[in-house]
Amino acid sequence: MAALSEHATKAGLMTRFLLQRRFRRVAWRDWVADRIAGRVGRGPVSGSPEATGAASALASDGFAMTPWLMTPERVADMRRHFAGHPSFNPYKPEHGTFQAPEQAPKGTHIAHFRPDVVLNAPHALAIANDPAVLEAAQAALGCKPTISYMAAWWSIAGDEEGQHAELFHRDYDDWRFLKLFVYLTDVDAGAGPHIYVRGSHREDRLMPIRRYSDAEVEDAFGAERFVRFEGPAGTSFLENTFGLHRGQPARTSARLIFQVMYAQGPILYGPLRPMVEAGRVAQGLALDPYINRVYLRA
Repeated sequence: MAALSEHATKAGLMTRFLLQRRFRRVAWRDWVADRIAGRVGRGPVSGSPEATGAASALASDGFAMTPWLMTPERVADMRRHFAGHPSFNPYKPEHGTFQAPEQAPKGTHIAHFRPDVVLNAPHALAIANDPAVLEAAQAALGCKPTISYMAAWWSIAGDEEGQHAELFHRDYDDWRFLKLFVYLTDVDAGAGPHIYVRGSHREDRLMPIRRYSDAEVEDAFGAERFVRFEGPAGTSFLENTFGLHRGQPARTSARLIFQVMYAQGPILYGPLRPMVEAGRVAQGLALDPYINRVYLRA
């Protein structure tokens, strides 16, 4: 029965995923997302300066820095955790697992960690459930958010051309969503900084689902709207990745990143059933069962 239930869940999520990818105008997507939000409803609002400022920046620019979120202790704990686990290249599964970045096979651009490794990382749930982040996410989504996907990966330094998400693109993951990015290593120009086109989440330009060259994006929006996210380990930001973005290929040093996706409901990429009982991983956190239902059993 569990297998049948998972099959039905995946089929439903696939239908939703494929349907929303056919709607490529901002107004159309907003119309559907607003109706989904109305059914979900909202949670309480504190009106903290951090949440209010982040919500405003997300609405206007498509991204918001979250400087309150990380501490040196959190960064060190998470780095230590991921250093103790192997990773894999999702684009070349034949390479198996390896210790990144040192032992990454030649030609590896991305090395991901297993979902259970990510979920069990120290502070992962505390970061994902930060009150100001959740409140900003609620403002952006129009409803109480769902933590729909968490990931962590290395971007491996090399001299190859950019591939996959290293080229400009829009994410068509759901009707409305946003992502939290946390740098766990120092990121300078040579470490593969994330790049975003300010305000592109609200404009119907370059909407087809494909990869775009820098020249195409510059012609459409202007280079002055490119925002490069560089900073020390612990730099973090929320971003509406329906806007055009890319991860610049790492050239001189590897980049380790932790990511949380907030959506209006479960998505195709996340777990099909909760991975663990909330009480086993809560560590004293007051976790909203609805927000965390994709990963945690109440």
